[in-house]
Amino acid sequence: MLQVTVVAGQNRKGGVTVSYESSGRSRVVRFTNSNSFPVRVEFSYHGTKMHGSGEASGEDAVFVGANYSATYGGHGISITSVRIAGVMRSD
Repeated sequence: MLQVTVVAGQNRKGGVTVSYESSGRSRVVRFTNSNSFPVRVEFSYHGTKMHGSGEASGEDAVFVGANYSATYGGHGISITSVRIAGVMRSD
């Protein structure tokens, strides 16, 4: 298990790189797995609501295939930061 807070730009821990990119009017997070095995990435996030005003936060998980990437966001939330709670091998 590893923990890291990613506020902006990129960060790489345990073979998983976290970066941000624009998707329309929102900002999404991309998890890129450079390991030769799939992983489950558990994380918490903070962002801003796209409709109305205010902050949004929550916890979630994504599965990322070996040498592949997955994006998260775009559900009415613009992601501003992510904290990875754990990266676990998932094969």
